[in-house]
Amino acid sequence: MFFKPTLGVGLAVLCLAVNVGSSFIKLGQQGYENVVVRVNDDVPSTDCVKIIDRIQVMMQEASNAMCKALDNRAYLGNVTILVPLNWTADGNCLVDSSITWPRIHQADFVVGQDHPAYGSRPFSLQYGGCGVSSLGSVHLPLSFLNGASAKGVAIAHEWVHYRYGVFDEIGINGDPLYPNGYQITQTESSILPTSCTNVPLKGNWLGNEWQNSYDNDNVTSSIMFSTELPTINRLCTKDDHLKAPPTKQNWLCGGRSVSEIVYSHSDFISNSQSMICNQTRFSVATDTHRGYHIVLDVSSAMVVNNLMEKAKFAASHFIWYLPEGSFVSVDTFGDSYSKVQEPIELNMTTKNSVLASLDKIQETSGNTAALGLALDNAVQMFHQGMEIIFVTAAQQVPSNFSIYVEEFRRHLIAPHILALSVQTSKLFSPLARDGWLYSIPTWTKTPLVAGTEHWNPQTWIIDTMQSIYSRMRSYRAKIEERTIQMLSGWTNGTFQLDSPATNLLFSFYHLDDGNAMNFRKGFLFSPLNEECSILLVKEISLYTADCQITTFEKGTWSYFIDVTGSSMVRMDVWFEANSISPVKVESWTNSFQNQPINWATGRVIVYALVTEQQRAVSGLNPVVHLIGDNATDVIISVTLNENNPSDVTKGDGIYSAQLINLPRYSTHFSYILEIIGGTGTVDFGIFNGHPSAGSSIPSSQPTPRPTSFNRYVYGGSFQLIYPYDGRDVFPPGRITNLAILNFNSNNSTVELNWTGPKDDYDASTNYIKWFAITGEDDGTPGVETSYFNGTIQPLPGSLDRMTYTINVPKTNKSRNVYYRVYGMDTSGNKGQSSNIATVYVPAIIFPIDPEDEPQLLPAALFWFLIGLACVCLLLLVAIAIVFVRRQLDARKRKAMAADWIQIGETTLDLKAPNSSKETARKSEPEVPDFHANSTPSPRRSNEYFSSRWSDNSYSAGSDVYQQPERIFTTARIEAPADSKVHERPPLRPGLSTYSFGGDWAGNASPPMNVTPSPKKVPPPPPQRKFFAYPSDMSNSENKMKRTLQFGDIDNTPLASSPSYLAAQLKKEPYRGDQQMLKSYSEQTLTSASNSSLSRFGIILGADSEASLV
Repeated sequence: MFFKPTLGVGLAVLCLAVNVGSSFIKLGQQGYENVVVRVNDDVPSTDCVKIIDRIQVMMQEASNAMCKALDNRAYLGNVTILVPLNWTADGNCLVDSSITWPRIHQADFVVGQDHPAYGSRPFSLQYGGCGVSSLGSVHLPLSFLNGASAKGVAIAHEWVHYRYGVFDEIGINGDPLYPNGYQITQTESSILPTSCTNVPLKGNWLGNEWQNSYDNDNVTSSIMFSTELPTINRLCTKDDHLKAPPTKQNWLCGGRSVSEIVYSHSDFISNSQSMICNQTRFSVATDTHRGYHIVLDVSSAMVVNNLMEKAKFAASHFIWYLPEGSFVSVDTFGDSYSKVQEPIELNMTTKNSVLASLDKIQETSGNTAALGLALDNAVQMFHQGMEIIFVTAAQQVPSNFSIYVEEFRRHLIAPHILALSVQTSKLFSPLARDGWLYSIPTWTKTPLVAGTEHWNPQTWIIDTMQSIYSRMRSYRAKIEERTIQMLSGWTNGTFQLDSPATNLLFSFYHLDDGNAMNFRKGFLFSPLNEECSILLVKEISLYTADCQITTFEKGTWSYFIDVTGSSMVRMDVWFEANSISPVKVESWTNSFQNQPINWATGRVIVYALVTEQQRAVSGLNPVVHLIGDNATDVIISVTLNENNPSDVTKGDGIYSAQLINLPRYSTHFSYILEIIGGTGTVDFGIFNGHPSAGSSIPSSQPTPRPTSFNRYVYGGSFQLIYPYDGRDVFPPGRITNLAILNFNSNNSTVELNWTGPKDDYDASTNYIKWFAITGEDDGTPGVETSYFNGTIQPLPGSLDRMTYTINVPKTNKSRNVYYRVYGMDTSGNKGQSSNIATVYVPAIIFPIDPEDEPQLLPAALFWFLIGLACVCLLLLVAIAIVFVRRQLDARKRKAMAADWIQIGETTLDLKAPNSSKETARKSEPEVPDFHANSTPSPRRSNEYFSSRWSDNSYSAGSDVYQQPERIFTTARIEAPADSKVHERPPLRPGLSTYSFGGDWAGNASPPMNVTPSPKKVPPPPPQRKFFAYPSDMSNSENKMKRTLQFGDIDNTPLASSPSYLAAQLKKEPYRGDQQMLKSYSEQTLTSASNSSLSRFGIILGADSEASLV
């Protein structure tokens, strides 16, 4: 008898259940089908419609991100949202009652409250090696669901973890294996961020933390590196994968890219083409679990070792401890099929009725011809919400058994099969492919002695069926199992309950026939001295406690039993804590989909996960007792630990052991995992990083647990292809710290250093001294070259410190070389490759290659190319010299030809024009080309070609149209000091008739005609106009003549040189009749050099105003 929990409460604690191989996901042309998103019971139903809508939006974003990352080869085609049963009471939360297959243990995604250690970050725990799917489901915290940020890439990141077994490509600050920065050994090397991107990542280091730059728009991969950069949406491929960074992906997958691992998954074997990623189809359902459908084998195979009676008792024990309100049904099969019990809801009355029906079952002498009928009914029971449990020792199956296997797969049924023989395990393995196969030992090697552990087929079946309940529904922890010798009188003892409980299952039963013992009475007392009566269930001779207690207090419990006679009994204690999270222990192996393991090529690994309140419990010593199917094999005990090489992340609560000493004659194994008197520590800190990114999860607030606890976990089993024959097939441990001590670029050598492993996965005491060194470079990706294979002695005074210097191959291309080291034992077993050590090797060019190496170039061709290069260099030098000399000559000619001033006259209307730009253009007289045959001065060459000739149009609205235009006819200038009197420059051909101001002495020049220039260049336009003050105010024929003078009223010279005058004219806005400022009249032009105003941008045109360009 026990306290009756409700079904709704019973689901709440299954939030981190191990889910290894029970998902029905499959990939087809319509994307991934049968994806399940489960909403935990701790999510309130008040916002059920909003939560469902947000889940749909979130999963659609995830589907789009997956489609992009996987190159349109996969997306979420169909998603079923599994809501809590109590949500159906809300009329707004509509569910599809026709969907009956999803169960809570099959969820791929779980939406629940924020994790106490990892907060609002989505995560999935990874426990296995490269390509091994992650543990359990992808956890999506409620805060993440309700957040405003984009969620698609983050969920796609976790999906790649969960489904394909790849790892992060980011480092963790301070991590010993996967740091956040690294250096490639070379002459000058900077620290690079640990990453995998398609283009170099931009950013900078702030202390020990890398900060990404905002200028990373070209970075599109990899989502396993970062989900925060908005442009990242792809995976790193083989082409852009970086082998040098110390990422977890490189370390655990041997330097292979994420894409290589993903596309080698079985999902893509028959789906190698891209597809159209359609909208995800959603449906909403609830867990339709009602109870259990038990199918018992009554064929002649069950007669052996009295298996029939043991199976009946175990089934009765299981049914008795099911919560009231559950449904149960029972079928049998042999040469005929029988429905022993139709589905019935359990209470105290119906339980006794079902147990009575079970007691009447008899084994037959027939075969299993009626198995097909039992399988047909099992399909019907499954759709009615019943979990399927087979207990069988069948030695044969119907010829059409494969049809039933496909039928189970089509209906998405995950059965539990308790196989009571080796042959049964082999026959029913296909049926259990998507479910669970438990190999039950049918012999016992333990003595039936009080105070010692004793296991027999009956105890194995009982404990295995209880583990099924724990796996399917509420976690049911076994805290005590004990062999007791009952003698006449009172027998008493104690056990520890380490957590408050909502249900306590106390029982004992006979390990012998029990006929010699007569039960009189018994009591069970709580730490608060609350009393429970111990009763006898006569139908099955089961002794159990009837406790009318709401909460079972933690502490020491006492039992007192009064009997007459004697009997050897088994005492068991389980408890449930639906509203409290106790220490939970779960176990599994690396056997995927119940497939046999080849011990010669693969490892056998046992795992255990220990948590309390969803936090990892460390510092424990779980022990596995391994029992094979052959009675001649001994029981082997192995201790699991947190630092086993098979555990990829330390501090996550996962313990493991690689089995290296298997029993010699068995192929089917079962095991029990025990933690006796464990205490351990729990980290109550908050970890802001991803729990699977580093080599360990840092502990910030480790707290010792206040009490010890016991746990006994059943249900683990695995198969071997053939028995282990004792050969040494176990390789050395893995080298984890390969480093480059020195790279000598002069003689092209590199010195490697590492710590040598031990043999047999580091479990042996023998150090490895034989090593193989290989390398791979950028020039030949994917090709490993062997550099050394032999014995290396450790450094003096050490047992495991190794160094070795190797020659780096010479090449004419710069490249990275990636080195690996493998340990090898005396049997030739080769360990896993070490971490990668990278060195940058600059190009080395050899005119003639050394002997015994192929020549890069023939000697004759090499020297011909050298001579040709020299000739070309000399030719370029000669051309440059000629060019420079011609430039200098041209500048001299320009200087000689430019020392004169052109002066002319014209008459224009004094009224400013109001015409348009084009009219103004036509009315502007042409400025003659005074430089057609001259070379610009060195000081004016750039301006001459860029400014003066840059525009040949006038700007309408400029100052030239806003002031009356002035006319000039004469000019006065004093001869420079270095010029000769009466000397003037020669006239250039090609100009029209002009009136010049004569020579420096003032003599007039007669008019003359010249022929047009053969190289006429369009004249430069005036950029800005300046008008000198008038010196003659007389009018003639309504026209005004002005005298342009380079001086003020008293003819005092204005400037010391034409260049200075040009600079002042550029700055001063001379307008109208204003006089030039006398401040410029400091020196005379007699001190000027032999230069003209035209060299400095002043033109006195014959048909134009004085212009400054």
